[in-house]
Amino acid sequence: MAYDLVIRGGTVIDGSGTPRAVADVGISGGRLATIGRVAGRGDEEIDATGLFVAPGFIDGHAHFDAQVFWDPLGNCASLHGVTTTVMGNCGFTIAPTSAGDKDLAIRSIERAEDISRQDMLVGVPWTWRTYADYLNAVDALPKGINFAGYVGHSALRCFVMGERAYTELATPEDIAAMRAEVEAALRAGAIGFSTSRLSQHRTLDDGPVASYVANWAEVAALAGVLGDPA
Repeated sequence: MAYDLVIRGGTVIDGSGTPRAVADVGISGGRLATIGRVAGRGDEEIDATGLFVAPGFIDGHAHFDAQVFWDPLGNCASLHGVTTTVMGNCGFTIAPTSAGDKDLAIRSIERAEDISRQDMLVGVPWTWRTYADYLNAVDALPKGINFAGYVGHSALRCFVMGERAYTELATPEDIAAMRAEVEAALRAGAIGFSTSRLSQHRTLDDGPVASYVANWAEVAALAGVLGDPA
């Protein structure tokens, strides 16, 4: 069998729970073809003697939503073997939001995620409005790892309610508009909805992040879209 890549002599940990073993790994057509002793040469060869060889790790809780625009390799993840990361956790996303209202979205993120407002203003293009638009912007970037994303509750509230997101309960009309955006985000490729109910998540002026102002009925209504999209 012809191989595009052979990784030779590494200690293979395949994630199945079986004991580690020294083996060669053959890759063909971008897929794992064999683990064992590969006799033939690959088009490319890597000597992994003394190293571990493992499937890429999935980081299920990350906050690359802004960083992806200035860090195409996802360095803090990729350098640790992560090949897929899930961003948009804790209700903190930079979409949906219009460019004119980006300060509202930034307000919930800058202290909780320790990303400066200046970095987000300079490093993020803010060319979207909906979460679907944001996914298109991320898709167009050069990337060293794979990204998946939740649509975040704080950004949703700001998108629909404006300044009221930080002080008021949502009206039935607000909730209907947020539900519609969650549904649109899911259809565009978002993997879910995230929120934060932690009192420790605060804004720079020590106020609550937008999602913390919501009551449980609002959270349930938005999370309910995942099980029963309209």
